[in-house]
Amino acid sequence: MRIHSKWVYISVLTVVIGCTLKKADRFTPGDSTAQEPAPVVQAGETTTPTANTGDAAEKPVEPIVAKTPTEAQRDAKTFLALSEEEPMHGLKHGEEQMKVVCAKIAAAPNMASNAVLQKFCVQNMRPKSLIELQTILGLNIVDPTLTTRGDNGSGGNPAFAVQGHSSSLVGRFVSAINPRVLLMSASAVGQADPNYVIMGFVRGEQFAEIIVNTPTGPEFFLAGFKQACNSRPEGCNAGELLTPAVETGWTEFSLYHEDEIKNSIVDCRQCHQTDGPGTPKLLRMQELQNPWTHFFRDNTAGINLINDYYAAHGTDETYGGIPGPMIRASDPANLEDTVRDNGSNTQPNEFDTGTIQNEVENSSPNQPEDNTIPGSSPTWDALFARVLTGEMIPVPYHDVKVTEPSLLAKFTKQYQDFKAGLVPLEKFEDHRNVLRTDQKQLGDMGFAVAPEMTPQQTLMLACGQCHNSRLDPTISRSRFNVNLASMQNAKAEIDLAISRIKLGLTPERLKQEGFKIISPMGQPVEMERGEHLLTMPPRRFKQLTDAQIDALVKYLEEQKKTLP
Repeated sequence: MRIHSKWVYISVLTVVIGCTLKKADRFTPGDSTAQEPAPVVQAGETTTPTANTGDAAEKPVEPIVAKTPTEAQRDAKTFLALSEEEPMHGLKHGEEQMKVVCAKIAAAPNMASNAVLQKFCVQNMRPKSLIELQTILGLNIVDPTLTTRGDNGSGGNPAFAVQGHSSSLVGRFVSAINPRVLLMSASAVGQADPNYVIMGFVRGEQFAEIIVNTPTGPEFFLAGFKQACNSRPEGCNAGELLTPAVETGWTEFSLYHEDEIKNSIVDCRQCHQTDGPGTPKLLRMQELQNPWTHFFRDNTAGINLINDYYAAHGTDETYGGIPGPMIRASDPANLEDTVRDNGSNTQPNEFDTGTIQNEVENSSPNQPEDNTIPGSSPTWDALFARVLTGEMIPVPYHDVKVTEPSLLAKFTKQYQDFKAGLVPLEKFEDHRNVLRTDQKQLGDMGFAVAPEMTPQQTLMLACGQCHNSRLDPTISRSRFNVNLASMQNAKAEIDLAISRIKLGLTPERLKQEGFKIISPMGQPVEMERGEHLLTMPPRRFKQLTDAQIDALVKYLEEQKKTLP
């Protein structure tokens, strides 16, 4: 599965009949700015622009523009091409966006004490690399000689922990070979800190997650950046986003506050404020106790994740701003202390790390070193049952490792060859595709739905986290609710949901169903399965099979008949 891609549009004066545009083999985030909404074409209206009367050479065709994501849907089966790599499509970027986020200081005086806004809005700092961003936030490594776990967070360094699996908004991209780093103010470890800052980063995404404490509680930001490769017609390739290249040479910086992204697929609040507006926000650490199953740590099962990481990256590479020799000093205990002592001592549906790990190892004796045979855990099953009802966010995977052994070997060799100069950036394959391939196992990780689930369970697992009764009712995402009877205009909302669920079908099935994805000039466009931004559910969170989509659509159609 390719996680990202970008469309290359050909400027033409007339529509070329039968020309199908194909995407370049690359990644890159969107490059859109917010504007006044344009009219959405209704069902039955034409979707292909026509030239004005007169000489086409003098009066070129006007392109179709989706200024907001929902405008990309022209009718029930026609969609303007918009990739999921553009989750903040419709928002401003660069200095235009900085003006938006910095205006919050004037609009809400308490924001003036926000350490992040002080740095970027009052002092006008603009990082050009990950280490510069960490330096601005006070989270940079200043003494790289402190390489033991006992030194983590000392000598002026921030505290840090490294994850080999995550249930966060970047969870689909996290593994031992592409870990997520979490850095936090050392002053917040073991005590309440009114000024703590926490930052999360994983390669492959051109943003970092930031949490900053304020007098009114934690505030969440995404710090977006662009690289020189974004300016190329073909955009950035996997190598430029999954190697040290992604951590430096930034050409643009944008900052987004949680308010601005609450109606996007990268909404922070769906995990950090699950009970809805006006309720307390949480610092999230589902694995809040020793042995912190999916975190790198040198005296727990996490040593297996450290070993897998070093097998590919070696000890001489800085990853996520952390020098290679320090990666083994990762200490989730520091993150636990930060979370517990700064307002989030209780985690909803907490992952019982010790019990689950013991049950997994008893069920599959080669675990955790060898995860060829998946483990099982009755304790984990009970946690997953609560996810199945829609009351909890996805629970982390029961096994320590989330990687497919053969794929881990393949991508480890690729990274070794890259470091040896044998694989150039342009030939680098997306090693985020290293996860287990079995649908049941991916379902247990939270990235798919297991084949044995009923259509009603599929609806809850695929859509319940983002479409429930606890959402902010002012955002458009709240119009669809997995509690179908609670919706206003339920039948129309179900029809809309069905059209977007079907976007997740294979390209062959989309053609059979009569779906069309078009360029701004009205030409057919080829997209990968589930790549469209309006696909429901977004494939960065879940990807359904054709059979599951068919069963879910049938279920929704049947339910629609029972509604007024």
